Amino acid sequence: MLDSDRDIYSNSSDDYGDGYYTDDTSKYGSYMEDNEYGDEYYNTNRQPVGNSNRKKKKGVLRKIIKIILIILAVLILFAAVFMIVVLARVHYSSENPDRSIAENDGITLRSEYNIENVLLFGEDNHDSGEHGRADTMILLTLDKRRHLLKQTSFMRDIYIYIPGYYYAKLNEAYAIGGAKLAAETIEYNFGIEINDYIIVDFNSFTDIVDSLGGIDLDLTYDEIEYINWQSYRNKQVDTETEIDPDSFEYDATGNTTVHVNGRQALWYARNRDSAGSDFDRTKRQRIVIDTILSKFGKSDPIRLMTAVYSSSEYLTTNMNAFTLCGKGIDLISALSYDRNEHRIPTGDNYYDVWNETGEALQIGDQELENQRLYDFIFNDVGD
Repeated sequence: MLDSDRDIYSNSSDDYGDGYYTDDTSKYGSYMEDNEYGDEYYNTNRQPVGNSNRKKKKGVLRKIIKIILIILAVLILFAAVFMIVVLARVHYSSENPDRSIAENDGITLRSEYNIENVLLFGEDNHDSGEHGRADTMILLTLDKRRHLLKQTSFMRDIYIYIPGYYYAKLNEAYAIGGAKLAAETIEYNFGIEINDYIIVDFNSFTDIVDSLGGIDLDLTYDEIEYINWQSYRNKQVDTETEIDPDSFEYDATGNTTVHVNGRQALWYARNRDSAGSDFDRTKRQRIVIDTILSKFGKSDPIRLMTAVYSSSEYLTTNMNAFTLCGKGIDLISALSYDRNEHRIPTGDNYYDVWNETGEALQIGDQELENQRLYDFIFNDVGD
């Protein structure tokens, strides 16, 4: 081969003339200076491609974390604003039960750590500016130690001493001095420390049930007729058979499951004309509260928030906003707890009396009744 021919395939730096080497480093520099494999492993920024991919993944991860944190911040802010609005709608009372009334008479009020007692009143005259009738008095016990939620109904016709006044029916204490005096009366006679109280206007009751989309109750034929009659009698509906009792099949106990709205549930809870009179009415009240709590636990957050918001303006409590918020969180946590119930007076420890108050219930053995209540609240022993 002539030297001139070799020059066609070679340059001044290659004696072999095979074209594998060149002085044009601007064209092949990445091959020559970085690595013999070229830019398969190195990019134009002179960084290893593997490191670049890791940096890209880290960048994506940071963006995802940032988005999650923003969403959480928005949710927390929304929850905080919602709670502020709800708590602003509640009515707050400065009338706290005076425990010294019982203690000055040598009565020791029983309490235990991790067991909280809140007295619930159902009132039907909240907007009048006076103390209405307390048709419902239920001591709600949150037992965090045993993970139990307990209800104790106090019969409103118990003939009992109202401290600072006289002997009368228990609901007379509420009529005289509202929730404060009623709580003091229960503390004085039964020796149980009551932490706080909440007054629930019956309008709140119907709103809560309606916000939850109604509830299912096991009703008898007579109970359905009672609901129909009261709704019609009070001009809430135009028909006497809003719920047709003949359209259901009844089980061996005489019950059938009926889906009811708030108004219907309220008439069920206030029914004292069907079998059992006032004793069964307290039972119905506990059933409704238990059913509402169960529905709360199964409801989606939007429905739950709607129920809380709609009912908040009908609540009155001696708790401040901070304490009420904490109690609400505790109650939501307790929705998964097992539930027990109790009634005062217990089944074999009372008798009927007639006196200046009319027909009333006289507790037979007060010490026995107090011990039974103590065992139920603090030792989880039923009546």
